[in-house]
Amino acid sequence: MTRRTVILTTNPGIEDIVAEEARARLGAEVVEIRAGHGRVIVDIDESSLYLVEYMRSIHRAKLLLARDKICGSKECLSKVYEVVASSGVEKYVTPYTSFAIRAERVGMHEYSSLDIARVAGDAVIDAVRRLYGLRPPVDLDYPAVAVSVDVINDEIYVSIELGGELSWHRRGYRIYDHPAALKPTLAYAMVAMSGIVDGETLMDPMCGGGTVAIEAAQLLEHSRIICMDRSRRHIAGARLNARAAMVENRIRFIVGDATRLSSYVDQVDVVVSNPPYGIRMGSPHEVRRVYREFLREAASVVRKSIVLITTEHRVVKRTLEEHGWRIVHERRVAHGNLYPYIIVAKPR
Repeated sequence: MTRRTVILTTNPGIEDIVAEEARARLGAEVVEIRAGHGRVIVDIDESSLYLVEYMRSIHRAKLLLARDKICGSKECLSKVYEVVASSGVEKYVTPYTSFAIRAERVGMHEYSSLDIARVAGDAVIDAVRRLYGLRPPVDLDYPAVAVSVDVINDEIYVSIELGGELSWHRRGYRIYDHPAALKPTLAYAMVAMSGIVDGETLMDPMCGGGTVAIEAAQLLEHSRIICMDRSRRHIAGARLNARAAMVENRIRFIVGDATRLSSYVDQVDVVVSNPPYGIRMGSPHEVRRVYREFLREAASVVRKSIVLITTEHRVVKRTLEEHGWRIVHERRVAHGNLYPYIIVAKPR
């Protein structure tokens, strides 16, 4: 069986979740985890490539053609040309398929991503011309094949985008776009980190547009899932999103106040939530009051675990510990321009 190497990209901070899902869903062998860089490199059977698009924790998947060392001086742009031209890219780009270069550069270099794209584009054109005698068409907006050329510090990666131009974290069910929506990849990771077993009850008491609840409903076949928010508009939007995801009948929707959680549920196994950040509410004092009241209630009704993503991690940790819970895991993740923490807590 032919093995292929694939680069999986995700939110920096959840690379281990990606690796675990790749093992479980694809039968992948993990080659390298680039912790903090949002990249996981795996080897999988070629026959399993089609399964990559069903992964819930990734943004993109790239079929790796070549990888090499590269220096940061401007003279090393010749290395970009060499690696791209010898990568076998002409197997995927022909005179009858349009292409575009998508370049990314991370680190200190004397050249820019535009320089990389220009040189790499010349290399692709020359490689195709050598094989076919004809030049491939360039389409920067809607290419049939997107060739990714990433220079990450002292390494260069040449790959083919498997999912086209659209990031897979942009789920098709997002009809209602909550103003502080959680990325579905992070929502999936948080559900996975909760330790929930299919058949147990999961609740998001501040569900916004319903991302956590929907990701949970798509992952867990037999669990009872509750989506609650104090805003009727957000609950209506969450219901629309769940309907688009075809899981509306799997989720119970409640208009309710998380600071009075015990008024709505007697007990749930797991709470997974993206509560409002102080930076977004505009009043750190108010958000901390809400956190303290919500966590007091959660500590009394949650049986197994509480998983939150927040910039107010110190308040969360202190409050949960005051109510007899222990923090079993915490990690910093990237979420847009913010770097919140995911906190996982369990009762003592």
